[in-house]
Amino acid sequence: MEKTVNLSLRDVGDLIFRITQRYLFRKNEDLGLDVTLQTSPLQETMILRLLDETRLLVKTFPHKNYSNELVYRIEVYKTREGDMRGNKIAFLEASQHDGAVDEIHRFVQSYLAQLGF
Repeated sequence: MEKTVNLSLRDVGDLIFRITQRYLFRKNEDLGLDVTLQTSPLQETMILRLLDETRLLVKTFPHKNYSNELVYRIEVYKTREGDMRGNKIAFLEASQHDGAVDEIHRFVQSYLAQLGF
């Protein structure tokens, strides 16, 4: 039996934002972060401006992996002001099925922990 596609790009973007929000505010402290969300039919983007003037850029977009399966590719970059390239610090290719929710949750928590949050 073939799985049906259950997660939309918007669902994945909202999920990443909610997980990030819960993780960053788990100690009930305001970290002074500025968050920008951008959406389009082709990509969801979340930008966190950190206190040290760096930015964390999280891009999510539909993608075909090497097995020719449709997935959502989530790429995380850490950039400085004026640096258009950024440094990719993590990426994940998550399936478009409901089973990917736990995988996305662990991924978001892991890159935030890696950054010291």
